[in-house]
Amino acid sequence: MSQENQTEEKVEQKCKFTMLMVMVIISLLLSISALTLSILSFKGAAPSADKNQPVVISKQYDKGRSLDKAIATKKPMIVFFYTDWCGFCQRFIKTFDKVTKDKKIKENFAIAYVNCENQDNHKYMEEYKVQGFPTVFVVTEEGKKVQLDNNTFFNEDSVEVIKNNALDAIDED
Repeated sequence: MSQENQTEEKVEQKCKFTMLMVMVIISLLLSISALTLSILSFKGAAPSADKNQPVVISKQYDKGRSLDKAIATKKPMIVFFYTDWCGFCQRFIKTFDKVTKDKKIKENFAIAYVNCENQDNHKYMEEYKVQGFPTVFVVTEEGKKVQLDNNTFFNEDSVEVIKNNALDAIDED
């Protein structure tokens, strides 16, 4: 083998080795980044491009606001069926919070949050025939179930419309 061929072969080997090392370093950096993001998201601190981080609805509302407790009050109820993974539920929760903080709503209704990811709540999904999320029902004292139109959940006047529809449902009964 000529000296020129040997030199070319050494250069080629160095290039291959350099490329291999670059690929290994890039792979390690990507693995470290993925691991870091995984750890951060597990701890609930994942960075988000949106400053309004999604609400984990179940963490906020699963404690003490069950349908069973609302039924026990013997008052008309507003029942919110949701899942944490539902983007529409994430958008709607802020509106629903405003509705439930209204004085007339507080006076007239028990509020229930039904996490449809919880196996124990599947019986309620069947009873109410829930087919999508978010779903909101008004239940009168007599037990009449009135599903609110979720086409009104995302309008500018949605808080007033939902509040008025809920109050109308118990006035009609």
